[in-house]
Amino acid sequence: MSKFSHIEVIDSNSIPEKIRKMRQKDGLIIDGILQENILFNSPSYAAAFVIGGRVNGKEAWKDTNGRSLNDIEKSE
Repeated sequence: MSKFSHIEVIDSNSIPEKIRKMRQKDGLIIDGILQENILFNSPSYAAAFVIGGRVNGKEAWKDTNGRSLNDIEKSE
């Protein structure tokens, strides 16, 4: 996740606990803007961090043509 990315500031009830704790780190998110780069091992955890809830990252992340990670992987 890139520094200065826009992050949802409200956590949903479905957010994984590990992600909730990460989002609560002091100074990490200020006014909905990420203050440092973060590397995730999972597209779903990265997406959950951004939206504040549980999500399938392989469907949520899309390229500029609107293709999901699943679509891209299937076409390769």
